[in-house]
This record gives sequence, C-alpha cells and structure tokens, in this order.
Amino acid sequence: MEQTIEKSIEEKIESLITQSLEKIFEKKLGETIGQHNEHAAKEWLNVQETCDYIGISYKSLQKLIDQGLKFISIGRSKRFSKTEINHFLKNV
Repeated sequence: MEQTIEKSIEEKIESLITQSLEKIFEKKLGETIGQHNEHAAKEWLNVQETCDYIGISYKSLQKLIDQGLKFISIGRSKRFSKTEINHFLKNV
C-alpha cells in the first residue's frame, strides 16, 4: 500500500515537473521567435543588433568592418543594413 502511494506521488511529481519544463520551453521559444521577428522586421540594425543577427562578438564585427562591411553613421552611432550584411557575408 505504501509503495503504491509513493509511486503515485512520484508520478504526480514527474508530471508537474514535465508540465513546468514544457511551459518554460514554450515561453523561451516564444521569446526567441519574438526577438527573431523583431530583427527580421528591421532593415537597419545598431551594433549590438548586428552582432546578434550575425551571431558574432563586437571584436569580430570590427574585423568585418575592417574587411569592408559597409555601415552608415548617425552621429556617433553606426547602423548596418541587413541587405548589405547578407551580401557582404555571401561574398567574403
């Protein structure tokens, strides 16, 4: 009898853990898709967005700029065109 109760409790705990993990996964997936859609909708990206879009560090972005990646300056801020980024990466 005690084993049956223990097994039932274990099954309920496992079920709760599984449900919690599924909710966390769905939330994180939704956030990731939302961020991707936000970047996909924008043509011009700032430095951090560009690094995120390409999946590189700031130092690596500086190397791409040194190799000829074009950008525009707005005051002290740099903006990168996704079209230019994609074209540049295809041809490097």
